Amino acid sequence: MLAASSLERFRFAGARVGGVVTAAATRGGADELASPRPRAAPRSGTKKHRDDDDVFDDARKRPRDVTTADAPSTPPQPSTKPPPPSPLSQASVARTPFIAPSPARWRERYAPTCEACERDRKHCAHHAEVPLKLLIIGHNPSDHSWESGYSYSNPSNNMWKLLVRGEIIPSAWTSDDCPRLAGELGIGFTDAGTEPGNDANAYGRAVMKEWREDLYARLRGHLCRASGRAIGGEEGDVADEIDDAAKTWRATAAAFGPSVVAFAGKRQYAQLFDTIPKRVEVGKQPPGSLPPRWPFCEDATEVWVLPSSSGRAAMTREARETPYLELGARLAEVEWPRRDGGFRGGAERRREPMKVLLRYDR
Repeated sequence: MLAASSLERFRFAGARVGGVVTAAATRGGADELASPRPRAAPRSGTKKHRDDDDVFDDARKRPRDVTTADAPSTPPQPSTKPPPPSPLSQASVARTPFIAPSPARWRERYAPTCEACERDRKHCAHHAEVPLKLLIIGHNPSDHSWESGYSYSNPSNNMWKLLVRGEIIPSAWTSDDCPRLAGELGIGFTDAGTEPGNDANAYGRAVMKEWREDLYARLRGHLCRASGRAIGGEEGDVADEIDDAAKTWRATAAAFGPSVVAFAGKRQYAQLFDTIPKRVEVGKQPPGSLPPRWPFCEDATEVWVLPSSSGRAAMTREARETPYLELGARLAEVEWPRRDGGFRGGAERRREPMKVLLRYDR
């Protein structure tokens, strides 16, 4: 049986612990990490295995760097084009978390889901979304997760063992405990794409750009629900107030965004950039280096990139585990629930319309 004091250290000293004993507490500890599988032979221009942490498509040639010989002979003239509009002028928001169509069971998890809503595949309004301690963003659900409803449920995936190894969750917890994490530990799950598949490289650049906008809309939706704000307005309603709206949005993101966002794989993070970076380092990302139009506040929400947890991603055990150990050490310092009532800076939940986002996706 998992004692309350055992769970306490995964939340924060002084936090109140609710009911924590389930069937998972009677299971044995996590198995050793699965040995990485040999790298499959790549096809011409692509790779067969899922999410091997490559950050760009081999078949796409990169534009060559501009050299001195390529530079114009005359100094560049000042641009007469008007400044680009605020990203919020084209922003959208998802009203509710994504839930896969029946008979699949996968869903985004920003808050606990009651048994009835889980069974009926409905958005659960019985548990309010609050600012998370950690939000994990994967590439897209595997076929196994799509059917089971639990993120990283495929037995060949190492995510749950890595979370245990990093002391991010208790040692007896597995993917069966996925619905508990948001409510008891402040850990949520979503993916860049919301369609099932086992080959990350099957999704090209055009698809990844579409996923980026949809992901941002879903993240904005979570932020709005966690803040308790109602988002009002139709397209064009705030065209003359976009600067003020942007300031309001930044303040909301700073107060109610997750403490840490972790990408479980390099590829989905790199694809958020307008120009895909040649290299992405694992670990905490410098605030000034984040993708454009990133929905959360770079000064309040840390962004981490972790190695892929897929069993098909070939790497040493040390290379796979170390970033999760470092993330676990960082999360041990993060207060959750937040002592100011769950919100940074003593901010209070508000119900008045914010009128920042101009259209709804769902």
